[in-house]
Amino acid sequence: MKRALNKIALLDNLDKETKDSLSAISKIKEYKKGDLLYSHKEKINTIYFILEGVAGLYKANDDNSRKVIFLLGEGNLVNEVILFENVTALSCELLAPTKLLEIPRLEFVKILESSHSLAKAVIESLIKKNKKLTHQLKNISNSITIDRQIAFKLWKLGRDFGKETPEGILIDFDLPITYLAEMLGTKRETVSRQVKLLSELGLISVNKKRFTLHKYSELLDYFHKDGK
Repeated sequence: MKRALNKIALLDNLDKETKDSLSAISKIKEYKKGDLLYSHKEKINTIYFILEGVAGLYKANDDNSRKVIFLLGEGNLVNEVILFENVTALSCELLAPTKLLEIPRLEFVKILESSHSLAKAVIESLIKKNKKLTHQLKNISNSITIDRQIAFKLWKLGRDFGKETPEGILIDFDLPITYLAEMLGTKRETVSRQVKLLSELGLISVNKKRFTLHKYSELLDYFHKDGK
C-alpha cells in the first residue's frame, strides 16, 4: 500500500505519519474498461486516486448526449470535490483497465483536517483542474476551427497519455471518434471529416480506435496557425 501511495505525485510531500494514516485506511481495486465508476448526482463515499489506467469525467445532457470535461491518468485524484459535498455533478467512466486507490471519504476528511500537507495537495489538485478547464474553454472559442481544436486536443493527449513507438506517439487507450466529439462538444460527423484531413496531411493516423501522432510537434504548430 505504501508503494501504491508513492506512485501518486500529488502525495509526494506528505509526512510519514500522514502517509501511514492513509495507508491504513486505503485499498486497491481493479476495474474493467467501460466500467461506470459513478453517475451524475450519485452520493459517493469514496475518494479515488488513479494508480493505472484512464478515467473520463463527463456531464450528461438532457438530450442524452454528453460533454467530456476531463480525462485523468496515473497519479490523479479523481473526485476531490466530494470532500465538501458527497453528491457529484459529473459521471465517471473508465476508458481502459484501471487500478484505483480507494479511501473512505469521512476517514480521509479526518486526516485532511489534521494534515496541512494533505490539505495543500488537495487544493493544488483543484487548482490544476480549474486551470485545465479554463484552457479548455479558451480553446473551444468559435474563432478556432474544429481541425485546429482536434490537433491541440490530440497534442495534449499525446503529452498526457502518449507512448513512444517507431511510428510516432501512440495515445495508449481506445479513443473512438464519437468520444473525441464529446470532448470537443461537436458532432461526430464533423470530427470524422477533420480527423481524415489531419490524416491526409500525414500528421496522425487511426487504427482500431488508437491514434498515432506521426508529427507530434507539428500538431501544435497546426493549432497555432491562423486558419486561413
